[in-house]
Amino acid sequence: MQSFAMIFDTEDQLRQGARRLVTKYGVTGEIETRPLREGKWLLRVSSEKDLRDSTLEKLCGQRVDADSLDLREAGT
Repeated sequence: MQSFAMIFDTEDQLRQGARRLVTKYGVTGEIETRPLREGKWLLRVSSEKDLRDSTLEKLCGQRVDADSLDLREAGT
């Protein structure tokens, strides 16, 4: 199992990335999407399939530490 989070500049980029994970790379598990305060979009994935870093780079998002992101969103 692999968990990761990525930030995308637009909702369209986020949706393309999520769609690519499911259709092209066969990811199953949990996929969460939500808007962030600064107008960007968060994709959080708990995948049953391990993915290579090079595969994640193809999604055109910025990988982030989801735990620190939650703290920033909460204002702490």
